[in-house]
Amino acid sequence: MVALGVERYGAGDADGAVVALKAAVEVVETRLGPDSKVAAHPLAVRARLKLETGDYVGALADIERALALLGEAGADPLEAATLSYDRARALDALGRNEETEASARTSLELRRAHLGEVHEKTADSLNLVANALTAQGRHAEADPLYRQVLGMYEVLYGPDDFHVAIVLSNLGNSLRRTGRAHQAEPLYVRAVDIAEKANDPVLLAQCLTNYGWYLHVTKQGERAEAPFRRALELALDIVGPDHPFTGNARANLGYALSDQGRWTEAEAPFREGLAVYEAGVGADSPDLLDTLTGYAAVLDRLGRAPEAEAQYQRARAIAAAHLPPAHATALSGAEQYAGFLINRARSDEALVLVRGGLSDLLGQQARGRDWRTRVRGARPLFARQVEAAWTLAAASD
Repeated sequence: MVALGVERYGAGDADGAVVALKAAVEVVETRLGPDSKVAAHPLAVRARLKLETGDYVGALADIERALALLGEAGADPLEAATLSYDRARALDALGRNEETEASARTSLELRRAHLGEVHEKTADSLNLVANALTAQGRHAEADPLYRQVLGMYEVLYGPDDFHVAIVLSNLGNSLRRTGRAHQAEPLYVRAVDIAEKANDPVLLAQCLTNYGWYLHVTKQGERAEAPFRRALELALDIVGPDHPFTGNARANLGYALSDQGRWTEAEAPFREGLAVYEAGVGADSPDLLDTLTGYAAVLDRLGRAPEAEAQYQRARAIAAAHLPPAHATALSGAEQYAGFLINRARSDEALVLVRGGLSDLLGQQARGRDWRTRVRGARPLFARQVEAAWTLAAASD
């Protein structure tokens, strides 16, 4: 049944694969009981299928159950490593970043011990640890790990392999987020070129997305539109309109359009993309934050201020619940919301908001974080603080 499920998925029949794998689990449970370790294998395969189709919650449930069935005593360490790796992937997709790091490190330790330091699966786990650190804003820790993975992949697979494209794109993200964007673009371009030659549409969509985001944040919206549009077309063709990746790709197109002042055109991609994205990753996932604040800015420009503020407030609530203090994404959202408040003569509220962000960034809670994140985060927040204070002073004269 498991082999049949894999075969059906390979043939493009995802629904048939789900049916076959469900039957495999049921056969084991009926014949051997619900606590049989034999069920761990079909559960693990079904979880990987769910990961590919965007059912991250379902995948995590299957993985947790498989790990529980295997237990610690007598479990195959490589099987446990693979399950821990897949668990980290599911948690990463759901925005549960600290749990992602812990599970990825478990996988890394097991693979280092049983496969060696230089092995493709060890490199995969190390890359996932770096991704988890990046998601937490710990870029100074992630950067050397990405470089280590890049070296391993180039030795193991050659300089033009698709694995190299993935880590090049990730390293580009790390450079961009630490103020070294001028070093990042060649990495993004090389990653896209490798993905094109590999004839791998999934990889190409991911690399185009990262490159488009780089162009967006470096204020090159016109250039960002083409890679974002192509990534969306690929996503629609590969996984269809209801996959979380497609939702994210649609929202990214909204960013490229809004960068060019095409607010009316940008509204639908943000609205539709957000609905699909949150259905896949959960309504309180921190992965939604950029989309929420981008959508809020568009609504504001369209004269829909109450709706815009609701999106800003929702983003703040998610950041407060799920991100550490002084996280770059949370600070960026605070800066944007403060600007919204200032433009509505609510500078007193903006000051409270910005001072809280600066306190997190520069105070006790920010210690140990990358100094480049602190400096880059402080600049826009301080500018908003000055703007709010000046507006208040002018209003009192």
